[in-house]
Parts: sequence; structure tokens; C-alpha cells
Amino acid sequence: MSDAPGQAADEQPGPATASGDSYVTTINNFLGSESPPEFLSPPAAPPRQMAEEQLSRLQQRFARPTGINDAYDTLERHNILFLHGTTGNGRTTAARVLLRELPRGSGVYHELTPDADGQSADPLTPELVGEGDRMLLDLSDAEEDVWTQCHDRFPGFHKVLLDKRSFLAVVLPQAHADGLSPDFAAYRRVVNRPDDLEVIARHLRLQGVDPGDTGQAPKELTDYLSDKPPMRELAHLAGIIVDAHWTAKSEGSFADWCRQAIAAAEEEDDDDFVPPLRNGPQRALLLSVAMLHGAPADLIHRAAAILRGSLRIAGDDRPLLEHESLTERLREVGASSRNGGTRVHFDKLRYDHPVRRFFWRNMPDLRRPLRDWVEQVLALPQFPEEGRRDLVVRLAQLCAMTEDADRLAEPARDWALRYGDPAHLYAAAEWLGWGVRNEDEPTSRHFRHAIYTWAIRPAEPNLRRVLVDVCVNVMAFTHPEQAVVRLHHLARREPLDEGSGKNAARHALLRLVEMDTRLRRYLLFRLALAPTRHSGRQQAVDAWLFLALLARPSRPEHVLLQLPSDRLWLWMCWNDVLRSFSSRIWLPHLRQWITTTDAADDPELVHLALDVLVDAAAENYPALRQIYLTARKSLSPEKTEWLLSRIEEAQRRRPPRRADPEKETRT
Repeated sequence: MSDAPGQAADEQPGPATASGDSYVTTINNFLGSESPPEFLSPPAAPPRQMAEEQLSRLQQRFARPTGINDAYDTLERHNILFLHGTTGNGRTTAARVLLRELPRGSGVYHELTPDADGQSADPLTPELVGEGDRMLLDLSDAEEDVWTQCHDRFPGFHKVLLDKRSFLAVVLPQAHADGLSPDFAAYRRVVNRPDDLEVIARHLRLQGVDPGDTGQAPKELTDYLSDKPPMRELAHLAGIIVDAHWTAKSEGSFADWCRQAIAAAEEEDDDDFVPPLRNGPQRALLLSVAMLHGAPADLIHRAAAILRGSLRIAGDDRPLLEHESLTERLREVGASSRNGGTRVHFDKLRYDHPVRRFFWRNMPDLRRPLRDWVEQVLALPQFPEEGRRDLVVRLAQLCAMTEDADRLAEPARDWALRYGDPAHLYAAAEWLGWGVRNEDEPTSRHFRHAIYTWAIRPAEPNLRRVLVDVCVNVMAFTHPEQAVVRLHHLARREPLDEGSGKNAARHALLRLVEMDTRLRRYLLFRLALAPTRHSGRQQAVDAWLFLALLARPSRPEHVLLQLPSDRLWLWMCWNDVLRSFSSRIWLPHLRQWITTTDAADDPELVHLALDVLVDAAAENYPALRQIYLTARKSLSPEKTEWLLSRIEEAQRRRPPRRADPEKETRT
């Protein structure tokens, strides 16, 4: 399978099976009382919970365009919908809202992400579809090869949707929308442009701003909307209007806030913008305020001094008491501590954006010194966490203007390798998180690929901590299956010894999948369909992950026994564990699995579990014997008799060959 974890480019092939008592100790330690690791930052709320909350907020600010109800009816009746329309009309948002509005049963909402690099499973893998799932496949930016691959899978996948009463909304690529098969033409609907004023009004109300009667919109706003800007730009303009409202302390009218916001938005994109200041110290302070906008005044003062020093700008050589005060110097660059507070803002709305843009675009020789300056400023004491985050994101946005996309992720790796302090590690994680969340899909794809490339190779501890943090707290929400892939690779390459922080990927991976049935099944899918491992380390980690996965509680109970495909993957994993490790490793966990399934509400679960075990051990007589002896101590005589008949049936169907004694004792 395309998503099966393979050999990293820098690994040397080794024995195909685990060897040495160290791996026995390793697995026993992992499954015993090992202390959970310390993560770089606390794991966020469960991804599915966060996804539902985000969908709820999206639904509240969604302005319904004409024809959207017809699209809903098509999706509800036929379980599949293809959306197309003018770019910028909000096709993807419409698809999310329609899926949100469907009656919710046992299934979950998730977004399928095509991966052109083949790092993850085919998004249209039938076995990974759950009963009643609601799925979005956004192909709006898909290249021709990805579109063709998905298009060819639609007929078979539609049957799966009908069988499982699941739903799929597909956003068609603009370039290939006319290439949709005639068989699906009846399920294609256009997304019309919603009312622009209604879009802005909904955004404002959700942020606590009452626009009043939007029918009385000022001429500046109607002129701006006449150009039909994309929905993304309307959301951005609404954010600026909110800033104008709060900056004015709720004074003025909706029309006043709109005029200020439109002027600020136009200045943000003005290539001819030039700040009026020419003096070196003033420009250093101006740029510091722009990069640290909203930060404490003392921090900006120190940061400006560092920038002057790194750029060799002469300071004020007068006696200290003759220097201008910080308040005076801030006033000269058009900034102040707003509302008598300690945090510094420009007096002009959104003025920090064009200032940053001017210096970065027009002074190429300043780019490297500015990056070095950011590294120094990050280490300053008493830097608020949100201020560090804003600084990192602002620098990343500037780099995205001029850097090649495939090099954008490198600063995060540099910080993780060169620094060990929490500030720089948090900054590295924030940089990668910004890239993964980026609304520009090619940029996001480059960042995800960079994380994958680092995950499949042995990594330094600090870089590993950063990658785990991004997978858990960012990618798990935006691309959960890809987060599982990367955490699995990281887990396989972690040190095998115990110690805080050294096994974070393994714990993070299990914590992530136990909160989500689909991801639990997806990890089992990867463990089952992995090719032959090339080291005892990889086999030991995969065995630990599999046995630990069985021990985790699930809702519904023992969900991995419910579907035939899952039982097949369980069989494959048990077969590998029974063949490759001694009973010292697997017997306690086998006993626990049998006992817990027998205690479940569904009496058939234990039969399914025993079926899996018997089939997995059909060619391994010692394992069959251990299974029977273990079950006989835990199960009723009737179930034990049933197990014995299944073992005899398996032996008749597949005559067992006695396992190699060396394999039976191999660890």
C-alpha cells in the first residue's frame, strides 16, 4: 500500500526479525509502568472535538448563497455531491457547512487529503470509511494526476458510501471540472456567490460588532465589493473593520469603520508605500514596533537597541538624562502605548503591515540580519508567549514573499538544532505550525513534506520534540492521517531506553488514535500492511504499538473487532507478533485481550477475538497450545469447547507445521 511505512533512505538493512534480550526488556518496559513523557507543549483538546467546534463557528458565519438548498438535497439523497463554481465563491466552506448540516449518527466528520508524494493512504480507501462518516475531498488545487486518480475511484467509492450510509462532498478543480464523468453529472451543483454584505455582517456579529443596517453601506464599501473579491478577502476586511471598531472605542458609525478599514487594506497592498522616516535610529524603532506590534514597551525598547547594534547604527552619544524618552521616540514613529497601557501599537490602523512589507521587499540585504535579530529577540526575558508567536508568524509571512516554498521550513529546523532553550523550540514549532495551517495548499504541502522527510530519519532530540509537538497540536487537526504517519515514523526512531521526553512520539501517537476510531483503525492498517521491517528496533516498536493499541479502551467497545477489514488487520498483526516474539512478550497481553472481550456487553466479541487468534496461530502449534491453555483458565466451558473446535477446524484447513524452535525463543 502507498501508505505502508518503509525503510528510510539513510537506514542500512538489518535482520528481518528482532534479536537480543534488549527488545524483550524494551517491549515489557513500554507496556509496563513507564512514566509518560513531557511534551514540548500540552496536547490540545481531542481533534474531533475541535473540528466540530470549528465547523459550528463556520456554520454560524456562513451566508447561504442561492441554490445551496438544492445542493444539500442532492448530498442527502445520493450520498455524494460535486461542487464547482467561480474561484473565491466559498466552495470549500459551502461543502463543510453542508456536511455539518447532515443528520449525525455514529459517523464522524473528516477531510480527505490527496497526497501527491504517496506518503499516506489513498484518500478513497474503502476500508477506512466508517458507518455514517461525513467526508470532504477538496480537489480545488489538485494537479491533473491527482484528479485522474481520484476520478477513477469515484464509481466504486460511491457504492461504499451507499452501503455504509456515509457522505462525500467533492470540491472540483476549476481546470478539470468539465471532465467529470457523465455518470455523476446529476450530482454536480454550482456554488453561487453569496451576498457580500451579509458575509461581512455575519463575521462582524460573531466578533461582537453590530453593523446595524448593512443596506446603508458607505460608497467606499460598495465600490470595494464591486470588484467581487474572494470570500477570504472579505473575511480579512471584516477583521480590519473589527479592529477599527475597537480602536475607536466603539465611537463612530459602521460607515466610519468601513472607510478606515478599506484605507488600511489598500495601504497593505500598496507597492509604492514608503515610510516618511529616513533617520537610522528612527527606522530601527519603526521596524521593531512593526515586528513586535502589541508587545510591551520595554521589550520593544530592548529589541530596537539590539537591531541598532546588529546594523551598526550609531546611538545617541549624549548623556543618558539628555536622551529622548521612549514615549517621545515612539511618538516620532507614529506609535504609542494605547489606552494608557504598556503595550505599543501604531496610531494608524494596521500600519504595521505595510511597514514590514516595505523593509523586506525593498531592502534585500536586510533580510538575513532581520532573521538573526528575531533569533536574538526570542531569547529576551519576559517575552509574552503570544508575542513570540506573533513575531514568528510575521517573519514567516515575510519569508514566504521571497523564499522558495521548498526552503521555507528550514528556519524551524535550524532553530531546533542550534538552540536548546524552550523559547526557540516553541518558535520552531510555531513556524512549522504556521506552514501546515497555511491556506495556500502548495505551501502547506511543502511543510508537511519537510516534516515527513525529517521524521523518516534519525533526528536530534530537540528536533524530534518539535516535530511531535507540531503533529499533535497542529497536524492532528488539519491532516490527522498524515499526523499518524509522521508520528509512527518518529516512534520507530526514538531511543529505546526510558526517560522523560525520549518516547514522546509513541505516547503521542497512542493518545491521538485512542480519541478517534478512524485514526485507531488507520494505525492498525499501517501496522498490518507494513513491509518486512529492516531492524529489530522497528519490529519491537511496532509490536509495542500493536499490543498497546489493544489495551486502550474504545467506544464502542473493542471497535477493532467490528469490521471484517479490521479483523484481517488484527490477524496480520497477531500473526507477526506470535511468529517473531516469545510467549513471554505476548502471553500477558493475549490473556488480557481475551478476558476483556469476554467481559464486554456483546457476547460475540470473544468469539471474534478467538477467531482472529486461531487464524493467526494456525501454522504455529506452540502458539495454538498457549492460546488454548490461556483461554481455558478464563472462559466458560462452553466457550472453551467452541475454541477447541475452531482450533481443530483450523488444523484441518491448514495443516500446522511445528514452529522453528529458534523462532519460538527469538525475542
